[in-house]
Amino acid sequence: MSLYPCSSACLRVVLLFAGVVAAMPLYAVWSGSLETRFQSDSYFDSGNHVEQWLNLDYRTRDDSFTWGLLGNYGASRRESWMNLHRLYVEKEFFDNSLTAKLGRFEHVDTAGYSTLDGLDLRWQDDTGRQWSWFAGKPWRSELYFIPDGGNDGMDKPQSKYLAGTHMHHSLDTENLNWLENSGIGLGLRYHWSGASAWKLDGSFTGNWLPAADLPPVELSAAMVLDTGAFGMESFDAQARMRLDDDQQLLFRARRYDPPDTPVTFADRYYSYYARGNQTVVEAGYQGRYSRNLSWGGNLRAIAREQGMDGAGGDLSLNWKLAYGATVEGRVEWLAGDGEHAGGLLLGYRRPLNSRLLLELNAAARNEYSRLDGSRTVIAGEVRLDWMWSRDLRLRSMLELAHSAGRWENYEQIRFGLRLVYQLPARGAEDYR
Repeated sequence: MSLYPCSSACLRVVLLFAGVVAAMPLYAVWSGSLETRFQSDSYFDSGNHVEQWLNLDYRTRDDSFTWGLLGNYGASRRESWMNLHRLYVEKEFFDNSLTAKLGRFEHVDTAGYSTLDGLDLRWQDDTGRQWSWFAGKPWRSELYFIPDGGNDGMDKPQSKYLAGTHMHHSLDTENLNWLENSGIGLGLRYHWSGASAWKLDGSFTGNWLPAADLPPVELSAAMVLDTGAFGMESFDAQARMRLDDDQQLLFRARRYDPPDTPVTFADRYYSYYARGNQTVVEAGYQGRYSRNLSWGGNLRAIAREQGMDGAGGDLSLNWKLAYGATVEGRVEWLAGDGEHAGGLLLGYRRPLNSRLLLELNAAARNEYSRLDGSRTVIAGEVRLDWMWSRDLRLRSMLELAHSAGRWENYEQIRFGLRLVYQLPARGAEDYR
């Protein structure tokens, strides 16, 4: 089922849009890619499916006008679908102090990350404050919380439309001897049609300069308040202290809602991955033993609306070998209220030559719950990335998994191919 449905009327809009931009002058630069994907999964009834992706980007040489297009068409044994992920135009005005974006585009602010059908206006005033105003219809069912650029999902609006404003301002810390390079962000959003709610969001970044000879502490925080429920819907607060060039301490507290579907191999076999709102408090250490060997560890406590509550930790290792090879490993555990989960992840990555990259991943996971009993999963993955030419790349993936315990045993085989053709940049020297 499509998250971004594209009807025949939508397809006509896309074709008209493509015809207009094709007639644009050559003093601008456009680039993009064509990608064909095939995937087979033995566990799901739909089995095999094929998708064709198109990505196009256009910009004038002074970056005063840009547009973007991203869409795909797919088909399986049971159904076919067409998704339009991005289709927008963006124009700068008044010596680039005002930027207007119209269409379907990714929208990022303090509150998170979403795909929006609508309008976004951004303006920077004479004092350096950055303002934005936006309105439209959100399509993505999850907004990803990214104070650190990660993929933590939260704030899933039930409304059909939203409008809001956001401001970011760099603080003047010239007279503050305990703070530097700091800024704040404040926002207000209104959701309506389906569910009405006012939401406030805020963020802070900066370096705290403690007394004595202690190193500075990098601070960041973001939060969303639901004014209707009079409570904190989500938050993420982090502190990072670099003890020296090779060691650092990390502290983090957050409430978030991850994406419903894990994306990577590591996510699918990660003991801490669970759906639903959860609050996590953790402390960690990262160190470098030598030039090629680094390691780290974390201790955390988790409270969830779904799944296991408890406390645990993980240890990780990164080892750089000869010929550009890298070995990564992680062991993790979580226990609480008579239940437990633990796992081991191993990864190996090596360029076989200038055009071929090999990646191997393996996972072993065991978990026990009082409701479902015990389950053990063992999985492995092989990936090959072959650069056929400068413009053409073939990526392949094979994953095998065996699960035993609970109410069923199963074997799963996943196979995928991705053929990517990078369109030559037009109107400028090839940027590759």
